[in-house]
Amino acid sequence: MLETQPVQIPAWLREVFSPDKQAAVEYFRRFVDEGMLLEIAQADYIDGAETHLAALKPIREGNEVGEMDVWYPGEVLELVRWSEPNDPNSGCPDAPSVLRGHQMRAFCCAVLLASPTFEPHNVTLIQLMGSAMMMGDDALKATGGFLLWRIEGLRSDCEEERPFFALAIAAAAYLLDPSMEVSKEAELAAWLSEEENAEREHRVKHDPHYRTVPWLLGLTWTEMRHDRWRELMRKMANQSGTGPLGQLLSVIHQG
Repeated sequence: MLETQPVQIPAWLREVFSPDKQAAVEYFRRFVDEGMLLEIAQADYIDGAETHLAALKPIREGNEVGEMDVWYPGEVLELVRWSEPNDPNSGCPDAPSVLRGHQMRAFCCAVLLASPTFEPHNVTLIQLMGSAMMMGDDALKATGGFLLWRIEGLRSDCEEERPFFALAIAAAAYLLDPSMEVSKEAELAAWLSEEENAEREHRVKHDPHYRTVPWLLGLTWTEMRHDRWRELMRKMANQSGTGPLGQLLSVIHQG
């Protein structure tokens, strides 16, 4: 029996985004001033703030992200990842504070996804995408380049996240180019469909019920931040209308 060939990423995406491990961290770190870094370090009720701060400073200063302690600074990075700057009850009532919150959250999510210490969970990914979209086109470009690098290096035990990374990359490319050629949009839709189906078929081998679960989101172990993924897919579908992505992502209205 022939082995299943890996799903091919549309070649032209490498012309839109240059795969780069440091692209997202390098971009977002520039927005993080000393006060913001201290706030991140104090996210765990100020516990161990000095140790967290000492671990975060080299990253903010431009050092490459590598393996890091799961607690210092992992704990505060993960806590800030869950922040919701747009929530009026989060302490960010005005526009400058909301943007500031997204800048910090984007930085923390980018560091978590860039470090081999932490799992590339789709919940971290959608938090990063939400902040990048809030911050504008340059943030999306930096994020796209990083994610294109990241998806190509996912370990075999993390391949269940591939369809989500594919969706995030496709979203970054599509939202940056609202007048994208239909042929390219069709390639994105085909790629997303193939990535999702590859993971679905893998799951079906172990549990047949995955054959009928909802598209993409039914393949996850948790429903955390599913609402955000639906929002992203709906945004893409509305922009596409009856186009290839719109037809594919219309499944978000089902189930």
